[in-house]
Amino acid sequence: MESEQRQGRTAQEAKGKTKTLSRIFFRSKVMSKLLVGVFAFVILFVVGNTIIEKVEAHANHINSVPAPNSELDESPDRVIIWFSEPIEESFSVITVLNSAAERVDLDDSARDSSEPTAMSVGLPPLENGTYTVVWKNLSAVDGHKVIGSYVFSVGEPISAGAQIDSAEQPLLQTVSDPWLRWLIFVAAAIVMGGLIFEIVVSVPVVFGESSRESWQSAATTASERWSKLSLIALGVMIVVMVGQLLQQTAVISGDSAFTPDFEILRTVAFDSSWGRMWIYRMIAVVAVVALLFLARRTAFETTERDDEYEQSLVGDSFIAQLSALFGLVFLGLISVSSHNAASPSEVKTLATATDFIHLVSSMVWLGGVIYLAISVPILLRNLTSVDLSELLNASVSRFTLIAVMSAGTLVVTGIFSSYMQVTAPAATATPYGWFLVGKILLIIPLFGLAAANGFRIAKRFGSGGEQTFRKSLLFETGLVVAVFVAVGWLASLEPARQYAGRMGIGVDGHVSYRDSADATVFDIEIEPAEVGKNDIRVQIARTNDDPIDNAVDVRVRLKFVDDDLGEPFVSLRDKGNGLWELKDAQLNIAGEYQAEVVVQRPDAFDSRTAFRFDAASASTAADAISPDTDTANLLFGIQLLLIGGIIVLLAARKRILANLFGDGSVQPSMGLPGVAVVVIGLFFILNVHVLRLGLVDDLRNPFPPTADSVAIGEPIYFAACAACHGDSGLGDGTAGVGLPKEPADLIVHVPLHSDTILYEFIRDGISEAGMPGQEDSFTEDEMWHLVNYLRAQFDN
Repeated sequence: MESEQRQGRTAQEAKGKTKTLSRIFFRSKVMSKLLVGVFAFVILFVVGNTIIEKVEAHANHINSVPAPNSELDESPDRVIIWFSEPIEESFSVITVLNSAAERVDLDDSARDSSEPTAMSVGLPPLENGTYTVVWKNLSAVDGHKVIGSYVFSVGEPISAGAQIDSAEQPLLQTVSDPWLRWLIFVAAAIVMGGLIFEIVVSVPVVFGESSRESWQSAATTASERWSKLSLIALGVMIVVMVGQLLQQTAVISGDSAFTPDFEILRTVAFDSSWGRMWIYRMIAVVAVVALLFLARRTAFETTERDDEYEQSLVGDSFIAQLSALFGLVFLGLISVSSHNAASPSEVKTLATATDFIHLVSSMVWLGGVIYLAISVPILLRNLTSVDLSELLNASVSRFTLIAVMSAGTLVVTGIFSSYMQVTAPAATATPYGWFLVGKILLIIPLFGLAAANGFRIAKRFGSGGEQTFRKSLLFETGLVVAVFVAVGWLASLEPARQYAGRMGIGVDGHVSYRDSADATVFDIEIEPAEVGKNDIRVQIARTNDDPIDNAVDVRVRLKFVDDDLGEPFVSLRDKGNGLWELKDAQLNIAGEYQAEVVVQRPDAFDSRTAFRFDAASASTAADAISPDTDTANLLFGIQLLLIGGIIVLLAARKRILANLFGDGSVQPSMGLPGVAVVVIGLFFILNVHVLRLGLVDDLRNPFPPTADSVAIGEPIYFAACAACHGDSGLGDGTAGVGLPKEPADLIVHVPLHSDTILYEFIRDGISEAGMPGQEDSFTEDEMWHLVNYLRAQFDN
């Protein structure tokens, strides 16, 4: 009997020593850094291997052949539609109907094998008439279903009664979607916030050198309560995720989520990208449940034994840290299917990384608040006033440091994410924009309460501040829950920039432009400045506002900026009194156009002006508002600079902000990583403005061919080009004799090339023709002005 007791005591002592060594080992700086490195590597590996396709928020229609509302002379052999993200082939289809609503396509809808965002359907030879294209798709990543239609005609104008407006998309996939997401975010905050709080705050404080036995007992009780609530939260999360699968099945099948078609459910779960992502998230959640349950059992299985070594916290084990790792993987899997992952491919990685940082920061801070709200009432019941005040002082001061860092990171990353999802100020007037504003309005008082708790109420611990702190935490937790409601809605709604582009928010119904050049005043209007037929009005007058009524010709060219489509100048009709009009000018592609206007008069030199405008399309405008690559990279660099600055500031907090954090020395172990982040941020900023590594320059003419631009280009032509090409551009310059090839006749060749090609000829030269490059002689702007002179002089 004594032998068995000795063996039991020996086992308990060994177990206690193991736990003590574990605490010492995992609190060491070396191990902490090693764990951070391992965690980061695993997360990046998982996230990197998960991002296998471009991700968008909704698979909206962005382009198609034939184009919406186009009138074709001949029957097309296929309809091709490009969407803003990869689509599920099994649940996507294109159909083509004639004016009698009869299907006329070949019923062979298929996603392009090399381009997962494109889908097509074959057509037989079509008779003259108006046809309606109806498409339905399912996102390959976020699982959103989108339906739309447009019309085109063959051999005749579009029928007067044809439906040419795009179909209105529902605000939400289902009414329950934002609430399901809200439950997931709240559950994740309870679990992840608590785990990180215990690992980073509770364990170092409760088992530190100045800890007391009463702290350990009370903290263990609080840990037990939190871990039980966490397991319940994880159970709710699993049920909610099953609900999401049923919801997705219902969206596709059209049936009730309570009576699912199990064959469709199986196909969604195992044969779709959305389903595979759902399975990965479910595996991560189950892993968190299993590890947290094991950590909890390890911590509390012998709590009835009166042994100090047996008093432990759930977070005081490697199992709990492994559980937190799988929690981070779960958050990463949410980020790679988030709205930020819907960003253009050039900035998608930056946006997804930002979303992950934003999500983790919110879990650390807001989840930590929930943990405090759970544990403080327990500490109030189990500790004396002195022990309570000392424990709260130690814990809250440590958590305040983490909360300030997390809150600052939330603000900075939130600004970046807002730009990615809203982009244009006008897009704020959308459902997504309204909920974003609501979230900000909730965050402001949350910041105020957090600051009051950490810097004001905390100083009153020991003199009655504990009860005030408990009540304040309840209000703060209520705000946290409300913030997550807004987050759930934001995750469910279509991003503001896509919604605004699709609905034409912030887009004027016409374009107006006024200019004065060569003693001619231009007043130009284009209406409605959309894809399809447009009316152009040009009012010309003298500088004293008298109309010019003796003009011989007024011509306009509407040139698509992103590509050379060979658009010609077209003469307008003289309506008298200086007004010239052109009816039904056709714009076939949504995007930026350049309007060039030339006026010919018998009593003056030709006068010209030019300006640029955007032509929208109700059918393909979902991608009309898009974040700029350079701006996104610049904001990402500023974001890193500010986050690193926050870390450096907190490392020196006891020197710089002694009145808030107390006196002390600088922490190099915290400051050096902050400096590294600052350096990386500076690199991104420098790269945008100077280095341009990995950034593709958009080689396009930045200047419309206005009279001023043409005037700048004229002397450059005579200084660098006229010697060979001649004053009139006929290729008869004296310096052209003896060249390998006769200088080109610019009247023939300029109309054949785009502005970009002409610029490259000027910049790089044409070696086989003996034409030297001018890159070292003129600036980029000067060479573009020269292009405009060539266009104005030789392409009329």
